[in-house]
Amino acid sequence: MKKIAILATAIIALMATAAWAAGPVKVGVVLPFSGPVGSDGTRTFNGIDLAVKQINAAGGIDFNGQKMPIEIVKEDSTCNPRMSVAAVEKLMTRDKVSVVIGDFCSTSTLADAEVAKRNKVPQITPISIAPPITKQGNQWIFRNCDNSDMMARAFVKEAINSLKIKRWAFLARNDDYGRGGVESLSNLVKKEGGKVVAMEYHPQGATDYYTLLTKIRAQKPDGIALIANTAEHSVATNQMAEIGLTKQVRLLDPTSAYFNPDFMKLTGANSNGLAGPTRYVPNIDTPANKKFVAAYQKAYNQVPDKFAMSGFETVYIVAKAMALAKSTAPAAVRDALTKVKYPSVQGREIYFDKNNQIVLDEFLIQVKDGKYEILGRVQGEKVLQD
Repeated sequence: MKKIAILATAIIALMATAAWAAGPVKVGVVLPFSGPVGSDGTRTFNGIDLAVKQINAAGGIDFNGQKMPIEIVKEDSTCNPRMSVAAVEKLMTRDKVSVVIGDFCSTSTLADAEVAKRNKVPQITPISIAPPITKQGNQWIFRNCDNSDMMARAFVKEAINSLKIKRWAFLARNDDYGRGGVESLSNLVKKEGGKVVAMEYHPQGATDYYTLLTKIRAQKPDGIALIANTAEHSVATNQMAEIGLTKQVRLLDPTSAYFNPDFMKLTGANSNGLAGPTRYVPNIDTPANKKFVAAYQKAYNQVPDKFAMSGFETVYIVAKAMALAKSTAPAAVRDALTKVKYPSVQGREIYFDKNNQIVLDEFLIQVKDGKYEILGRVQGEKVLQD
């Protein structure tokens, strides 16, 4: 009887796996396709879409010789936590996806975490950088990008010592993303011998920054660290230029939010000298990156940014995990994700640590005449902390 029970359990498990694996492989995507960061979400999805097309053109994900194509089921969150939670719930329960890629804004991903945990379906954010996302012991949430602490540790010391930014001011959005970034960065600034002279916050979608910028200028900072999104701080940067502030202080992008084509287009020469850390710039000199850039440009007629790169590599990591698991069952995919090592366009293998945080390198860059100049590189293992 005991052997029969064991056999029955195994058969049930195999049937469950088969049900999930009955192709095509469903992958959920929740991103902002509209709203203030809709263009950023769209570029992230372009990277996802490119990877899916490449994998499907080769026959799909290989499950022990049987190849299955990927089917994307996508939802628009607009970066609204309530909409994101509803979208993730739908993808996991009604659409029966094996994994969810998203969301973009940290507030949404933090809200999604409990949905993933409750439904026992893995979710990977390719963009959200708030440190708590992977620090809450939730085994179902993964992050395939650097977090704000990693970027801060890579950048602050270099900014203080090499760029001579001794007096720091912060202009940030008033939410988890903005306040969390300011907190971690200001602590590091003080630790490295710098001084925080101003911290100003604005609501999401703000368009008038003159009052805040006037308050900041009065404190005579060496640099202004910007923490919000492209739409918001392209406006702030242009207003800084209007009042002459960009000639007095160095613009800093400590969370790598603005190294993208939209920001460059919206700010033009006003962003010259902008410095910060980033996991990706299109001029990384590796064969894999050259191949990615060429394919992305051909498909979308633009140069990829870090959002596109993260979306692209997240799909390949998911595909590799499924092939390793030989299953599309969410639990099997989750376990396999913890074992995957992926050859990134960075020119190194990236992997998830014990907290499901991806380990990758940071590039220190600045904007020079509308182009990105790489100043240095910091190994990912050196900027991670428990």
